[in-house]
Amino acid sequence: MADTLNITLAKALKLKNRVAGKVAKLTQTVQTYNSTQGTAEQIDVRAAFAERADLVARLTDLKATVARANAPIQKDIFELAELKAEVTLVAALNTKHGTVLEGYPAAGQVTYVAQFRKADVDAMTNALESRIDALQDKLDTYNAQTPVAVDAVTVAVGEAK
Repeated sequence: MADTLNITLAKALKLKNRVAGKVAKLTQTVQTYNSTQGTAEQIDVRAAFAERADLVARLTDLKATVARANAPIQKDIFELAELKAEVTLVAALNTKHGTVLEGYPAAGQVTYVAQFRKADVDAMTNALESRIDALQDKLDTYNAQTPVAVDAVTVAVGEAK
């Protein structure tokens, strides 16, 4: 069995993002340099492709580890995502209300009736952001306190510059 290191879930999440970034860079290298002009610099695309395959396997294992560790708080993760989506919805609401002159060149009066006014939207946004902050604090604490076992080579690969 491979050597593992116990790291925090927070570190595992950062590691996952780093490994995913490396996969993306290698993907770009393979796509860009697979076919080049004969006089251009030649990149070892086969080696990059093999390195990418190794990193994808490590990323898959890392994602599975994170998913298992997140099981107890998965509902909170989903709730956080939905609250953020609701903030986006509320922020995009048109709160125009009242009679205004609109149109060019012959301006006419148009009366708007907003169900949610700006003050309502501001209050809703503040309430949602408070719930988001509380959930994020809970998740941050969980991530900082939850240990996970990760393959030592994966940690080294993710931390390498």
